Amino acid sequence: MLQRTMRNCITSVPRRFYVSAEQLTIVREKHYHLSKFAESVERYAGMEPSRRTVQEQLDFGVAAIKDRRLLIDSARFLQQEMLIRLARTIRSFQNLPYIVGINARIQDVYVKCWDWFVTLHKWTEENGHVQTEQQEEAFTQHLLTVFEDHGNLMHCMRQGIAEVRELPSSDSVDFEYVDKFLTQFIMRRISWRVLAESHLALKRPKGAQYNGVFNLKSKPSLIALDAFSKAQYICESELDSAPPYVLKGDTGTTFEYIDAHLHYVLLELFKNSMRATTMFHKNTAPEKLPKVVMRICHGNEITLTIHDKGGGVPTKIADNIWAYGFTTVNENKPSSVNAYFPGMQGDSLDIEAMQGDKALAGWGFGLPLSRCYVEYLGGTVQINNMPGYGCDTILTLPKLDSENCRERLDFA
Repeated sequence: MLQRTMRNCITSVPRRFYVSAEQLTIVREKHYHLSKFAESVERYAGMEPSRRTVQEQLDFGVAAIKDRRLLIDSARFLQQEMLIRLARTIRSFQNLPYIVGINARIQDVYVKCWDWFVTLHKWTEENGHVQTEQQEEAFTQHLLTVFEDHGNLMHCMRQGIAEVRELPSSDSVDFEYVDKFLTQFIMRRISWRVLAESHLALKRPKGAQYNGVFNLKSKPSLIALDAFSKAQYICESELDSAPPYVLKGDTGTTFEYIDAHLHYVLLELFKNSMRATTMFHKNTAPEKLPKVVMRICHGNEITLTIHDKGGGVPTKIADNIWAYGFTTVNENKPSSVNAYFPGMQGDSLDIEAMQGDKALAGWGFGLPLSRCYVEYLGGTVQINNMPGYGCDTILTLPKLDSENCRERLDFA
């Protein structure tokens, strides 16, 4: 793919969408440097990534708390697993349609994945596999530096995809294939973060309530109330009005989950429901807007249903709501409004920079991203669309002792 970027840019397409002459020079230099590692990438890409159930991860976490020497095993596992996952990601970029792969922002992400692979590979070549506590500490510090600039990855990807969709020749692009690639990429990205953060969390435990990145007593009602409040604030800030919300059902429920993942998903869904409700009832006084209702059901699985009366999705575009970059918002893409919740930034899991773009809508990534976070641990998201009335969104989250609660890795 780096070789392909050295071709001349298509002159009929706005230059800002493509690699500039200066960037081409950098890419050529990168290609010369990175080509030395092409054989290693192919070797690691041919290996199968390991998949663990949540229960297996938690069992290991309990054992590691009692025997700190197991952190050496954790680091050694990460050494190889991260290289496998990065190598497979690099290979998937190389199979993108030319018009997508040459986009400057997507190129940035591709080269960044190469950089991470090379950095980790060099460390392993120079230090060998982790065998001692000193090596484990050194590897962990190295891992931290590798992912320091990880936060803007999705921002680059979504802007790149938005730019590709604007191209005159975008009709020739198989966006179903691109969507599949994006889902694979996002699943991999989630897995990098969870693996790295799990190791770090075992080294620096948050408390008895946590095992690695998992909150053993995660409370959906508390996460929902916080997400509701933030979504309402954003809606009021952008539309001067927002519907009320109510929480029902088994509000005392607790289960094992990653709080940051659930918060991201709920905030995205609440923003959608509140925006739709406010705009569908635009002539209604704020205090009379229909409520957005979430119900928690604790059965064999944890089921969260979100009900709104926001008019639903028109039938003719309903099939597109899961497509990356598809949005019903016609105005310019929103700018970052981090001033809403500055305290949310800097979270260790860096879930999309903890909603770094706090705008209400416009990028077309919220729904498909949310589905990835839910499906990563074996859950499902279903939207029951009622055109002219509203939507029921159903999240089903398996309990960790379920075989379904297994990392989903789309690495085909």
